[in-house]
Parts: sequence; C-alpha cells; structure tokens
Amino acid sequence: MTQKGPFYRLAVIGYGLFFTLTLASCGMSEAKTPEQWFEFTWSGLAGCDTLTFRGLAALQRANGHGLEESLSYTGRLQDHRELSIRAEPANKSTGNLGGRLQAAGLAQPNGWEAKLHLENGNWLVQSDNHDALLQGVVRLNPLDQLEEIRMAAKKTITTESGAARGTKVLRIEMDPAEASMRLKDRLLSEMELTRKGGMERLVSVPTPMQESLRSELSKIWTTGNDQLSAMLEQLNATVVYHLTIDRKSGLPARLTSETTLKYLSTKGVPQREVLRTDNRFENYK
Repeated sequence: MTQKGPFYRLAVIGYGLFFTLTLASCGMSEAKTPEQWFEFTWSGLAGCDTLTFRGLAALQRANGHGLEESLSYTGRLQDHRELSIRAEPANKSTGNLGGRLQAAGLAQPNGWEAKLHLENGNWLVQSDNHDALLQGVVRLNPLDQLEEIRMAAKKTITTESGAARGTKVLRIEMDPAEASMRLKDRLLSEMELTRKGGMERLVSVPTPMQESLRSELSKIWTTGNDQLSAMLEQLNATVVYHLTIDRKSGLPARLTSETTLKYLSTKGVPQREVLRTDNRFENYK
C-alpha cells in the first residue's frame, strides 16, 4: 500500500474544508425564512431606479363560458418614482372586452395609458382623470401589489417546492378579511370616479340639456352604487400570490396573482369571479 504523502493529505483536508464551507454557506442562504426572503427581494427592488414589466390579466366568471375578458399591459419605472402603464384588450376581435368598450366609447383603439408617481408608499395617478376604467388598469400595477403585500397586517408566506434552477418561489396568501376590505374600498372608490367622470363629460353637452342629463346620470349612478354596495356586503375575497425571485440578483423575476371573489348578485344568486394576473420583470438598473 502506497503511503500517502503530506501534500496529498493536505489536499484532501483542504478539499474537505472547502466542501464543508460551501455547504455551510448554502445552508446560510437556505436558512432564510420565507418572510426574510420577501424582505430581501423587496429591499433589492426598492434600490432599483429603472425597470420594465409586462403582464396579462384575465377575468373569468363561473358561468360555463370559460375565459371572458383579458388585458395585456406593460410598465416602465424611471427615476425610482415615475411609472407609466399602458394597457389594451389582449384580443381586439368583435364581441370581446375591447370591442364592447370601444363601441361604448369607453376605450380608444390604442387602449389606456396612465402616469403614476410614488408618494408615501402609494402610486398616485398624475392627473385629475376620473376614469374608473383607467383606475382599474392602475390596480393591476405589480409594484403596488408588492407594496400591499409588504404593508399587509396579516399574510401567510411559504416556500414552494420544485422551483426552477436559480430561483426561489414564495406563495403568499393574504388574510381574507383584510383583502376583502381593501377590495371593497377600491371598488367603491372607482364607483365614485364613474360619477365624477360622468359629470365632467356634461361640459360637452349643450347647456339647455345639461340639467336634465345631470339628473338622469345621478339616478343611474345612485341605482348602480346601491346595487354595488349590496353585493359588497356579502363579498368574500381570497388573494394568493406567487413571487419568483432570481437567486443571483435577489430581485423579483415574476409575480402572479389569483383573486377569487364570491358574492351575491342583485337577485341573491351566488356568484364567483376569478381574476388572474401574470407579470414578468426585466431591465433592472
């Protein structure tokens, strides 16, 4: 048997130490709790001045007809606080969301565009535009969704198994009561915007007709607001996010969400809607 020399032994010991230290360093990375992983990637995101994202939102109602409405959108963040979002119907053929909205005069062929500014943790529209549809598009902002996750008083964050190589995937379930209340507030706020938007459009109507139209619009809005308020009383919302983190950069690579709403129709019939969004982040600087 050949006697192993000191250099060989030193090499073996050195390799063993290197292997042990490598495992230890990996263990330190894996030792982060799911909550720490979220804070880690949030901190990295907060330090970015520019980025872009592209997303798709699809709304499905449980009426047996499958996918009903979808929007595609893109966003660009500049100077850390200035964000522009452009959205358009994902399918512009007649009879879908895009065709119906354009026929009603609520959407232009090129869709919607919103300019937002970050102020005290809130993304605010940089105009006095009282377009509720535009506000609905703004609600799709994934940066705002990440802020809501961070600020939520109650949430459950777990690690998903089977993540692709080089990534970490977190499953984030919002507290149903808190999510329901937040959504109710937003929908009621958007309903108020429809009233303001309608009244603003009266300036383009001949003066003699304005008073009668104002009264008619007020009645329509009041009826709609009462119906919405009644539905929201029984609203239950469940919101689940999946956040994919790039391990190398520590930054978000993808954010998906699934929001399920259960409520009663104006006739007291149980209803169910599911809104799904899928966002991909790119071009960090």
